[in-house]
Amino acid sequence: MPLARQLAAAVGDSNFRLAVTQPMTVEMQKRGWRKNEAASWILCAGENANHRLQFEHWWDEADVVISGYLNVPRLADRVGRKKLTFYMSERWWKPPLGRARLLYPRFAWMAARFCRLAQLPWFHFLPIGRYAATDMRRLASFYGRTWNWGYFTTVPAPLPACRERNGALRILWAGRMLPWKRVDTLIRAFALLLQNNVQARLTLIGDGPCLKELERLAQKLEVAGNIDFHSSMTTVHVRNQMRSAHVYVLPSNGGEGWGAVLNEAMSEGCAVVASEDAGSSRIILRHGRNGLLFVPGDYRKLGNLLVQLSTDESLRRRLTLAGQRTIAEEWSPQVAADRFLAVSKALLAKHSAPSFKTGPMAPA
Repeated sequence: MPLARQLAAAVGDSNFRLAVTQPMTVEMQKRGWRKNEAASWILCAGENANHRLQFEHWWDEADVVISGYLNVPRLADRVGRKKLTFYMSERWWKPPLGRARLLYPRFAWMAARFCRLAQLPWFHFLPIGRYAATDMRRLASFYGRTWNWGYFTTVPAPLPACRERNGALRILWAGRMLPWKRVDTLIRAFALLLQNNVQARLTLIGDGPCLKELERLAQKLEVAGNIDFHSSMTTVHVRNQMRSAHVYVLPSNGGEGWGAVLNEAMSEGCAVVASEDAGSSRIILRHGRNGLLFVPGDYRKLGNLLVQLSTDESLRRRLTLAGQRTIAEEWSPQVAADRFLAVSKALLAKHSAPSFKTGPMAPA
């Protein structure tokens, strides 16, 4: 939505549509997603028959389409008519199945047709996350038509000031408590932090199948008294928690296609520590410059990094400010919209596309 708002503002409401092709889930609504967003350019194509007809028309006639909607016959029809089309996706070969998905006949048929489609010059790829472009190259080469992409979250204005540390170091994590989120790594690292006599408090926000197991782990490591477990909150409330935290940790493994909480935490003024396998980490972060990275599951390394942030206040403040600049100046919805439109206009005019070294629309 933040990106869609910027695109609509740039080209005008009458020249832009966002088509929502699937009904919003109850879980999404609980997390604060608004079902009835008041914007004339939103098409609820998965729920409204009239909107569905409008979606079909825009899909056929729009000068440019960004699609996260993987319907290969529909993509082939549009691209076959030489209509500029960008397909955006997280990595295809997520663990644990990976490329074993190709053993399924229907998936293999779809992948083969997609591979042929990727050879056409009007079809471009927007990979989301560290592995998306590499995964795609194992299947289909877009021959210079692959551009960095991601998820783009609202950037507060003005940016929150770097928080003073008076007392305990406040550490935060939020999300669904699933196995590949590796929250256990964070709890074990937090225990090491307390063993180093650091005054600290950990807040964990979310529900999921691993919750009880994580609560038992906290009890076993004798750190439950320093951890606050909260049920899932809306995005607004999570971002309020980020504004009072000093450090945000993203411990996920490669199952995390992106991790938009990283964008949010950085813009809200948290120093971030992230697993290098989470999709957004290697794309957005530079170790020691605007965040810190560790190997997923290595709780000792994570613990050492947290100790470092607790004892080196200048490092924490420097990472916080650099992280805010990274999001505001390179990974904001405004920057993504401006760059995407610049590249699209150049391609439509058959001119050379502008060159960006890093960030959205840099060659991937």
